[in-house]
Amino acid sequence: MKAIVVTPMRSGSLRIEDVPEPVPGVNQVLLEVLRVGVCGTDRDIIAGFYGQAPKGSDSLTLGHESLCRVAEPGEAADSLERGQLVVPTVRRPCPEGCLNCRSGESDFCLTGHYSEHGIKLLDGFASQFAVSDSSFVVKMPDESLSDVGVLLEPLTVVEKGLIQTFLIQNSRMKWKPQRALVLGAGPVGLLATATLILNGLMVDTVATRSEDSLKAKLVMQTGANYINAKQTDLETLDSKYDIVFEITGSPSIALEAQQFIGVNGVVCYLGIYREKQETEDAGRLFTDMVLGNKIHFGSVNANRSYFEKGAKDLSDIRKKWPGFLEKMITRIASPDDPLAAYDLESEEEIKSVIEFV
Repeated sequence: MKAIVVTPMRSGSLRIEDVPEPVPGVNQVLLEVLRVGVCGTDRDIIAGFYGQAPKGSDSLTLGHESLCRVAEPGEAADSLERGQLVVPTVRRPCPEGCLNCRSGESDFCLTGHYSEHGIKLLDGFASQFAVSDSSFVVKMPDESLSDVGVLLEPLTVVEKGLIQTFLIQNSRMKWKPQRALVLGAGPVGLLATATLILNGLMVDTVATRSEDSLKAKLVMQTGANYINAKQTDLETLDSKYDIVFEITGSPSIALEAQQFIGVNGVVCYLGIYREKQETEDAGRLFTDMVLGNKIHFGSVNANRSYFEKGAKDLSDIRKKWPGFLEKMITRIASPDDPLAAYDLESEEEIKSVIEFV
């Protein structure tokens, strides 16, 4: 079968290979892969920044965002049936079985020895067939999501960030947030915008595209306010937000996020940031954080519970804003030309997917 693979930590190693069809082990399910999503993590692995092959192999199959059908449910998968539309989660618990991994929260793994499909120690889903532990496979709520279900994994990033935000804030005070700011209008930023609107917040979303761009139009379709950062000096924003989602991956913008939250506000960082960039005024940042009772936290990955919540919200987003999710998928590529599939098509790209079936 065809698989898109790299040699981790080696730039320029992206290729398509014929590999044996996987054989599911005990408690595993065989999946027919329909689509995989392309994201910045994949491109960083292709560039050789990180990635770790399965033990005993020098190659790693890419693809952590996926949409699949159950090809063979296996003996232990009582709740799964052949042909069901599913999305496998990405992270698996550490072998030591730390406290959080034992509790179903491998996203809070204490050892750092977790594994991740398509990223670290486990082959991903960029192949015609793949296997997953059956207990980490989430059923999609209905067949109408067969063309947009590949967006579930990036949506879970938002789900975790938002749920953790409310857990933190509600544990320390009475809190009724009204306004939210989303910095970035890529796939996660757009999904964050829609999810925050679903939760009853007024939302401003900031990006660098013009008001007639697809990203801006999708933001406005949800009823959120779009702000073009090239035309509006963010320093002039006078609103003090209850929640800020920082998703740009820019250290300088991440530092600016502090000034946008009001007293008792919270910033959730969801980007991956380049290192060794200094702040100009750390003292002001920390003083403002102390005097304003402000919270900053980072959130990564998502366990099964966020996939299940995301599957429901994905269906709700589709019903509330017809065409929104479909328009987010700006390119459907073939696995036969992986170099083209993983190349950034244009600045207007939102989500590219690779279609196997």
